[in-house]
Amino acid sequence: MIDLFALVAVTALASDGCTDHSTYSFNLAETRLRNVEIVRSEPSGRAERGAFPDGTVVTLSADYCTDPAFDLTMDAPSDAQNIMRLRQVFGQFDRFIDCPIADYDQYDVTLDAVDAALSAGSAYDNDGAAIDTAGSNAIYLSIAPAGDRIAATLRCERQPD
Repeated sequence: MIDLFALVAVTALASDGCTDHSTYSFNLAETRLRNVEIVRSEPSGRAERGAFPDGTVVTLSADYCTDPAFDLTMDAPSDAQNIMRLRQVFGQFDRFIDCPIADYDQYDVTLDAVDAALSAGSAYDNDGAAIDTAGSNAIYLSIAPAGDRIAATLRCERQPD
């Protein structure tokens, strides 16, 4: 009888386009992140935030009622380590949600363009196009100076199963 109720509940959730992942975790606490907190945890989505020792704050979120997509926002100090920090955050993004870079040559070109833009005090968003579509995921990046910090958004759109 319990199995029947579980099946009905899963069917109801699937019918409105949502998958209940409210117990899912991005496991941010298992990395070097400090002060990890759950910002949102509900059947429609989840968000977790944490800070790296250098003051970089990241928030990882997913909405479960839309196409499979994950967003990571980054608020970080702006200094000579911008690109190294961004590379590390990209690596952690892949670790958290399994969204690897497929075209490393394009990735390097992109980060060179990001470095040039930030050095000039400008933003970079690749005109809204993905910076990597060579793999099974589309990866987007937008980044801009924000005073003495930088603000970035990384987005991974997975192909539906």
